Amino acid sequence: MHFHEHREGDLRIYAGAIESHRHDGYFAAVVVQRMPAGDDGDPVEIYREDRLCGGYAWPTPEAAMSFAVQRARMVMRRETRPQTHGLSEVAKAAAVAGRSVGRRNRTVS
Repeated sequence: MHFHEHREGDLRIYAGAIESHRHDGYFAAVVVQRMPAGDDGDPVEIYREDRLCGGYAWPTPEAAMSFAVQRARMVMRRETRPQTHGLSEVAKAAAVAGRSVGRRNRTVS
């Protein structure tokens, strides 16, 4: 079993490569925890998966852990809330939706 731990912002990522008993290779596993502000309280687990990619056996532990970190970053992007203080209502809607919410008329009247 191989593990790698690191922090990105307020999230802690545990990426792992677990030896497969049936196949040659390693399963990718990941746990993502949100750390509380300061030292108050326990971390909150926001994502856990023991067999990423449908149980595909990666050829090396490094490949399995690399995939696990990529999946953790996808979760981080999904969990990250955009800062909307001081933005107009249209800009807030665009930031929350993650896409354009409309166009203004650019024709000259």
